[in-house]
Amino acid sequence: MQKITNLFQVAVFTSFLSCFACGSALTKDEERNMIYEAWKLPSQFTLPRMQRLLTEFSNETFQKAFRYIGIEEDFFHGHLLFEKVGNGENALLYPRAILYHTQEEAHKAHWEKTIDPKFDYLNVTTRNWIQWLSDHDPEDGEKIENAKQYLDITQRDPKQFEGEFAEPQKELHYTIHARMLDPHKLGFILAGELQFEFQLENNKENEPYYSKLGERGPITITLPNGEEIKLSLTTQTMFIERGNP
Repeated sequence: MQKITNLFQVAVFTSFLSCFACGSALTKDEERNMIYEAWKLPSQFTLPRMQRLLTEFSNETFQKAFRYIGIEEDFFHGHLLFEKVGNGENALLYPRAILYHTQEEAHKAHWEKTIDPKFDYLNVTTRNWIQWLSDHDPEDGEKIENAKQYLDITQRDPKQFEGEFAEPQKELHYTIHARMLDPHKLGFILAGELQFEFQLENNKENEPYYSKLGERGPITITLPNGEEIKLSLTTQTMFIERGNP
């Protein structure tokens, strides 16, 4: 009961700050689009904005969290995290942050030897990241943090994310899912998440037709080493409603 009360207090305290701390509220049409349309990202996530957000993230985490962007074996997707403000029909969804997972296939290189060894782990403690969103351009996407800081320790043992160069353990996958984030640490209760994907423009010749539905782009990401990468964006998965814990 105490946990439920505390979470309610988090929601009340943060709801009046939401329009200042994150992106604009979604319209009801945009909420429906996240479920029924091929292209699901809300209109505020324009191609220039997505290019800037991914560039800022890459500048912060290249060679720390990933080696190759736009490739499924290394780094190819993020999850928009939403807070719901209000009740009933008047409730609005606000995008608060992006949760990135990198190197989800690294275990196949490290243990199973079924993919190229160049996709092996960089560091198991730097696979999960949060990029905070804002309506104010200078702050939008600027704050990027290791998601382990926001882990709900009742959901996963935090020890696996400690140590600068922790040795990978075969039984661990090292992914912090959105549902494993602590709302007290985040400052909001997760209402839902929407995955978006980005893939190399020159790596799609053999992709099935359905993967091109709702595709947007290209956008160009400049990595810290000066390399320019052209990416296409897709939203192949459905909005997942999480609700209050």
